[in-house]
Amino acid sequence: MYKFFKLFLVLLVLSACSPKEEKANLIISTDNGDVSYNVEEAITVPQLEKGLMFRESLAENAGMIFDLSNVNNKVAMWMKDTKIPLDMIFINGKGEIFFIFENAVPMSEDLIIAPEPATFVLELNAGTVQKHNIKVGDKVKHHLIDEYMAQKNSDVESTAPSDDVVSMTEETTAATSESTPVDEDVTENTESAENADSEDAADDLSNIPDDSSSEEAIVVE
Repeated sequence: MYKFFKLFLVLLVLSACSPKEEKANLIISTDNGDVSYNVEEAITVPQLEKGLMFRESLAENAGMIFDLSNVNNKVAMWMKDTKIPLDMIFINGKGEIFFIFENAVPMSEDLIIAPEPATFVLELNAGTVQKHNIKVGDKVKHHLIDEYMAQKNSDVESTAPSDDVVSMTEETTAATSESTPVDEDVTENTESAENADSEDAADDLSNIPDDSSSEEAIVVE
């Protein structure tokens, strides 16, 4: 019994000390199948500003997702104080990859700007994109993206008119049309008056001298 107890303690200690593989929380769906990663999240301003700076290494299936859903303008990424070469994946609000920048150079201060504003940016170890054939159009699944899409759908539903309102509007329009018949004689008189006014206006315009030198031009560069 004593020996068994000692053996049990040794196994317990070894189990506690051995590294555990963290559960993946992000999936990229590619033509070759799904690829899973366990990524950190940059949501607050300090987290977004720091990113993966000063890290000495990054696990093979690790990375970081930047939540830019509250940023209205284009965001420039860079590698200042970042020691690990990275692949940067730019994602829109539907979870679709629309731009990829591979092998960002460590410590570089060159700006990396996508052709359109990104809702999320995913940073992974350099070479990951090529290794798994990740490309524009692939879908990314992560709870931050799911929550963003759900919020957008909720906003659309809350602003859409209900069926009852649309029905009432249609009935009101139909009733108004029926209750206001158009008098043909009034229509003919109105058209005659408009034609006369147009002829008078044309005569007035023909008497304006042509002085193009007095016009100012607006140049758009």
